[in-house]
Amino acid sequence: MASVIDRLRNETALARMEIRTGRFQRSMALITGFSAVVSGFESYVQHDRGAFANPLMWTPVALTPPTAAAAGAALVSERAARKVLPALAVATLADGLLGFVLHVRGIERMPGGLETGQYNVVMGPPVFAPLLMCTVGVTGVLTGLLRREEARVEPWSRPPIAPVMNALARQVESRGVRQRVAGAVAQGRFEREMAITSACFGILAGGEAYFEHLRGSFNQWAMWTPVWVTPPMVAAAVGAVASERVARNVLPFTSAVTFLDGAVGFGLHLRGIRDMPGGFSNLRFNVTLGPPLFAPLLFTAVGLTGFIASLLRRRSD
Repeated sequence: MASVIDRLRNETALARMEIRTGRFQRSMALITGFSAVVSGFESYVQHDRGAFANPLMWTPVALTPPTAAAAGAALVSERAARKVLPALAVATLADGLLGFVLHVRGIERMPGGLETGQYNVVMGPPVFAPLLMCTVGVTGVLTGLLRREEARVEPWSRPPIAPVMNALARQVESRGVRQRVAGAVAQGRFEREMAITSACFGILAGGEAYFEHLRGSFNQWAMWTPVWVTPPMVAAAVGAVASERVARNVLPFTSAVTFLDGAVGFGLHLRGIRDMPGGFSNLRFNVTLGPPLFAPLLFTAVGLTGFIASLLRRRSD
């Protein structure tokens, strides 16, 4: 038992070191692939409800297989991680922004348009859902800028971090802005940027959860939990931009709570589908018209990005 605990402690220390030094390219590729599958599935289900009335409804679905395949290829090929996955991530990012515009336009075309927005935003196309697809774009771009994990060696056998990172910093400090940004990401020096990213996606995920659960009249108290969790998560992420102490001590806690709430939400949505007429034997119908199965897992992505931010270093470190 003691050996298992020691091994777990060593693996945790190693993972923390790799994140702090920007060496988690494969891990970020895995997160990107998972996010692509989750968001692509949700796009298919939501657009299936609308019978794919607009051909552009197929674009997020069409982008999912190549993005997931590129993320898988990035696990074994650095070239795929640097070239292919970021290109598809940028396409996904653009598609998410386009989808947001189209969803807003769809709400405008409903009776009363934006003047009855309180009703139309709830009952119309999910306004923030396309922007949550941008998670795939952000993590995919970051994958291309990060460095690959090193061979598995004990943390205490590695050279000190500071001299190595300072040498890398000197190599990029004379380059242009774009190169400096890429260099900062490669060194794991983008704590503030990652924190504000998690805050933005937290607002979107919490807002989407509110509208979706308002559509269901909050008929279970658990439907309020993502609404309750969002403000402290966003506040901690914003606070982490200004305070390293908040980033180290508060953000990991709120991120863990957010991640856990998303995981519990997934279980509750799965149970909701099971309790519909026909249950899992009528899965095709129930998944389409029941609670959005994978939507809570996008909430876990917010917690994950916040937790990663808490482990990164600041530009000044």
